[in-house]
Amino acid sequence: MLNSISSRAFVLVASLAASASAQDSTMLSKIAHRSSASVSMIQSRPQGAFRQNVGLAYGASGAYLLRLDAEGVWSIRADLGVVSYGAESRKAALSSSAGDRIQFDVSTNHFIIPMSIGPQLMWPTGVVRPYVNAGIGAQVFETDSHVEAANGESLTIMSDQSDVASSLVVGGGIYMPVYNGKTKISLDFGVQYLNGGNAQYQTSGSVIDLPNAQIKLNPSRSVTHMMIVRFGARIGL
Repeated sequence: MLNSISSRAFVLVASLAASASAQDSTMLSKIAHRSSASVSMIQSRPQGAFRQNVGLAYGASGAYLLRLDAEGVWSIRADLGVVSYGAESRKAALSSSAGDRIQFDVSTNHFIIPMSIGPQLMWPTGVVRPYVNAGIGAQVFETDSHVEAANGESLTIMSDQSDVASSLVVGGGIYMPVYNGKTKISLDFGVQYLNGGNAQYQTSGSVIDLPNAQIKLNPSRSVTHMMIVRFGARIGL
């Protein structure tokens, strides 16, 4: 009797697990079917006070889109990018006691990492398909230095400066379908305006070397409004 009950319980649990697994698989399949991604080369164009300290910069970005309806009129869009807005390098002695006999290359790089999430509205048919989007996000400002030996081996990586500014994002662009097979491909031309808050960041020349291997940081601070111009491709089912 006990064995019979145990067998029935096992069959019931297995059936429930199989049903849940099938439902999960169906849900994942629906999400995958409504997903697409864009990969782009980008140019950032600082605006206002930010432009006085930082010039044009270049990098790459990716966007994930989840269609909320079958046609893709409404989507949830998440963006993540990185641009390099400055770099500098110099020779440095290993230590003051060793003098200039042993030297290393010290390179400093400045990055902005914009990210956002929000809705997108698109016209879903035609040769040219315009869209607009908006979102909330942040801009991460990062300055890193690394030391390289004469053979090119990277010995040390350190963060000189890091800060985050919140941002409101509005943008738009066009998709131009170029392949309509099972996996669809469209060219993606777009622009976004980032209404960035105040942040502290380094620029070229703001990391000052002092005697005895010491450094002094002379950061800038301002609002961080900028435009991002994008050219890439959207790939999805």
